[in-house]
Order: sequence, then C-alpha cells, then structure tokens
Amino acid sequence: MRWRNIVFMTSVLLFVLSIPVASQEWIDIKDAKELRALHSNKTFRCHIKEVLFFEHYRADGKGIWIFSGKHRLACTWKVKGNDQVCVSTESGTSCWQFQRSKRNPNEYVKKNPDTAYMQLFKLEDGIPEF
Repeated sequence: MRWRNIVFMTSVLLFVLSIPVASQEWIDIKDAKELRALHSNKTFRCHIKEVLFFEHYRADGKGIWIFSGKHRLACTWKVKGNDQVCVSTESGTSCWQFQRSKRNPNEYVKKNPDTAYMQLFKLEDGIPEF
C-alpha cells in the first residue's frame, strides 16, 4: 500500500509540474487582423473521432465543411472582437478562440469558450472551388 501511494503522489506531482510547460507551447491569438488572416483562403485539417474533417474558409466570410469525404455543410464566418471567430451553419453559431503552436507553425488549437471544447488542427494555404 505504501509503495502505491508513493507512485500515485509522484504521478500527481509530475502532472502538476507539466501543466505550465504544456501551456507555454501555445500562443493565444488576440488580434482581429491575425484572426482574419487565419480564415482567409485557408483550410483547417483535423480528425474528429477518427473522421477526417476539412474546414475551408474564403476571405469573403463564406466557408464549407467537408467530412467523411462526401458530406458538405455551408457556413459563414466573422471575427468577433479581438479574440474570437464565430462560424454559423444551418444548425447555429459557435464562437472560437485560437492558439498557435510555438513548435509547429501550421498547428493550431481552437477552443469554444462556452463549452471548453478544444480541437487541434493543421492549417493549409488555399481552398477548393465552392
């Protein structure tokens, strides 16, 4: 029992000490101009529950989501304040805050401030015709 407690406490300590290190790997994007550039003629590539998902955004505020290679959903986007982008589809609107990786220049995280849902994605230049 004593050995188990030592292992447990060591694990907790390592986890607590690693939190500041993990947070230093991401930089908050809090600039409306940078958020617009992030969504202007860009593709977000991500995996959601093992399904490849693409989000394509044009500079004019229109976009399209493509998942499972065949399902498409039209959307619009706009910058809200200096720290969020709101995306609207037929099912509603979600707003997101963004962070970029210090290590990988094409890796980003978007977080929904209302639900705390986070999604890692890779950013690619260019979009298909739509």
